[in-house]
Amino acid sequence: MSTYQDIFDQALKRREESRQNFINENKENRKKCRDMSDTMINRLSKDGEIYRQYLDMQDTFSHYTPNNVLLIMAQKPDATQIGNYQYWRDHHVSIKKEERGNPILILEPGDKYTRPDHSVGTYYNAKQNYDISQTTAKWKPKPRPVYDLDKLMACIAASSPVPITRVDPDTLPAGTGALYDPSTDSIKLHNQLESGTTIFQCVTMEMSHALMAQGDPQYDRDAHGLKALSASYLLCKRYGVDTKAYNFDGAEQLFPDMDNSEIKQELFTIKRTAQEISKKMDRELRHYEAQRQSEAR
Repeated sequence: MSTYQDIFDQALKRREESRQNFINENKENRKKCRDMSDTMINRLSKDGEIYRQYLDMQDTFSHYTPNNVLLIMAQKPDATQIGNYQYWRDHHVSIKKEERGNPILILEPGDKYTRPDHSVGTYYNAKQNYDISQTTAKWKPKPRPVYDLDKLMACIAASSPVPITRVDPDTLPAGTGALYDPSTDSIKLHNQLESGTTIFQCVTMEMSHALMAQGDPQYDRDAHGLKALSASYLLCKRYGVDTKAYNFDGAEQLFPDMDNSEIKQELFTIKRTAQEISKKMDRELRHYEAQRQSEAR
């Protein structure tokens, strides 16, 4: 036997131990993530203010899944920008020594696998991230652009998934600024509304209903009311439109008879709906900006 066999055997043993430790740690962290996510779901489903805070954090972390937003909120509710070690290293920033033991765990998709029923699933890995406040970074997140309300009005008119028609207020239910009509697959807008803020709020909510209805004339708006309201709130946050009119009080009634996985699906639908509208609006805003620059030449 080679004189160095023990050396190689020990190295192989350490490598296997390291791999197994990583597997065990990842498994434990995935469980932590599931527990934290479930805890946050239970909290926001019973408290309107916490639900609003979740929407605010979904707006801040618009590229993250609702589940990861819940995890960030559970671990660092004041987070504004997160990244892993490599992300911060690439930005020539270090994690503060006292913060290295306080990572923010999120779940990222890994390898695919086949279930016994032959369906395909995805393994998720718990990844460690750190907020900018946990680093030596001196910069602050870039301020959001300020949008002209008139341009936003033009954008929602151009990007609405269904036609918008101005109508007399007496054709709408009392106190209603706009209403998606599934029988005609169109939005009716109060023709005496003058406030751009109110119009933006009302129309984006009805645009959300229209997207979720997908042309179904039997669409039940009451069953989707919270999702439309929440998607409109996210759009207002994104474009700097006032949100004081939005009321999420009594949240214990917002997800009746739903388990945690069903509530997460509702949150995903809210994010997806707002995102689909904002993509079209952003395209229109880029078009207006390009036109403005062309006219300025």
